[in-house]
Amino acid sequence: MLFNTYQFFIFLVVVIGLFFALPHRFRWILMLGASYFYYMYWDPRYAILIFTTTVVVYGTALLMEGRAVVVKKLLVAVSVLINISILATIKYFNFINSSLKDLFSLFGVGYTVPSLNILMPIGISFYTFQALSYTIDIYRGTRKPERHFGIFALYVSFFPVLLCGPIERSTTLLPQFYKEMEFDYDRVTDGLKLMAWGYFQKLVVADRLSLFISQVQANPKAFSGLPVLAAVYLYPIQVLCDFSGYTDMAIGVALIMGYKLTENFRRPFLAISLADMWRRWHISLISWFRDYLYIPLGGNRVPKWRQYLNLMIIFTVSGLWHGAQWTFVLWGSLNGLFIIISRMTEKPRGWVREHIFRGIDRVPAAMHFVLAAALVTAVVALPMVGIRLSAVGRVLSVIGGLAFLAAGIVRTKGEPYARFTAGLKKFWMMAATFHLFAYSGVFFGVRSVKDGLYMLTHAFAPTRNAAPLLDDTIQFILMIAVVAVFMVIQYTQEYRGSIRALIRTRPAWVRMALYCLICFAILFFGVRGAAQFIYFRF
Repeated sequence: MLFNTYQFFIFLVVVIGLFFALPHRFRWILMLGASYFYYMYWDPRYAILIFTTTVVVYGTALLMEGRAVVVKKLLVAVSVLINISILATIKYFNFINSSLKDLFSLFGVGYTVPSLNILMPIGISFYTFQALSYTIDIYRGTRKPERHFGIFALYVSFFPVLLCGPIERSTTLLPQFYKEMEFDYDRVTDGLKLMAWGYFQKLVVADRLSLFISQVQANPKAFSGLPVLAAVYLYPIQVLCDFSGYTDMAIGVALIMGYKLTENFRRPFLAISLADMWRRWHISLISWFRDYLYIPLGGNRVPKWRQYLNLMIIFTVSGLWHGAQWTFVLWGSLNGLFIIISRMTEKPRGWVREHIFRGIDRVPAAMHFVLAAALVTAVVALPMVGIRLSAVGRVLSVIGGLAFLAAGIVRTKGEPYARFTAGLKKFWMMAATFHLFAYSGVFFGVRSVKDGLYMLTHAFAPTRNAAPLLDDTIQFILMIAVVAVFMVIQYTQEYRGSIRALIRTRPAWVRMALYCLICFAILFFGVRGAAQFIYFRF
């Protein structure tokens, strides 16, 4: 029952209707039953695993109350060990087994351990981490054990966050189940607006990009040059809109009923460093690793080499959390490595950047115009003397020429030029951050490490087989247009505040026109068919 199906709409209307019709004391029963129904809709056997996790965590938490530290440590270890063992067996046994088989075969040694034919429940990584955070919080004394088994079971299985998060903390979500939620028109409409924005991200942006990107990722060796390069740069936007779209829908659904969930994305592609980007991307997971793994390992209180080792552990484990493939491990490790290099080179990079932009400030306007003309002229003149530029080279030359032209025009205006160069410096930092994330992200989407390496080494090769990108001009223009709209909205939210708050200040006819516009975009430009969310694999 995907969020983007009519079955879910029917389910949601029934649940919300009953939620506000029932007295508060019965609502937890409705929500628990709805959550288990929602999860069992995929496969009834899923209920066995989530119920096992619930019982183990609930029981060990109660047993910890008032016990000596040694006993608490034993009980928390039992809870963590059981839940991690379930997760590891189901999600990672075949991966480890296959890797060992490949390793043994390198040395000509026979390896006959069979793979397991196990049911892989969707969302198991999410609800396991949510349950483990509760166990650790009880051990640390952050909260008292929850005695109401039904409400605790609802915390573990709450259907809006069950499959793809956000990973909620017991200290924030559990107390909300005790609050009596009244029907509030403004809150309900805010939830519906957030859901609509989530549907726009998923159906109009992510699924439309997927039509092209999936062709390249499924068979990268059939392409080179422009289509590979486009897939590299567009895939992070697809993943963001797919996952952020889901979490906005989930937050919107919960908000309608009065529950406030954790913000999971905060415009990550406007970050000015990788560390900044990871503070904005999948916030609930990254904060989980920070609070329950990085800080216990010593965090920033240990020597530099230990900090770097801790970072590599965190990001490697984060990659493995996402999937039982070497591609995910490599993706996580690369991000950890990039952040370590970024920390080590922060001062020299800052020095170089400041001197470069200080030099740009001194360039006269005439030089900007000369450089703009030279770059644009080169695109036309070089082929005449037998020098052929690649499609990527031509595009970059034109973009560079336009940038110098804009700089020259602004340079003649005096004071605004300082603001222009400050903005240019920030844009440079955003672009560098996005490039690093995009190129590591190649391994997030491909089937094998070999496919990822092929895409990285052939992104700037001569273009071959650009048909999926260029054959349907209308679809290509539409794809670029929806990405541009999405980025403009992200920029507006970053520097002007919440779009919903901005819309709320406008006249009624403007608000209604905008609501109709987004509904029109979803209905007429959204991709047909219920495409599965990317993070359902995890």
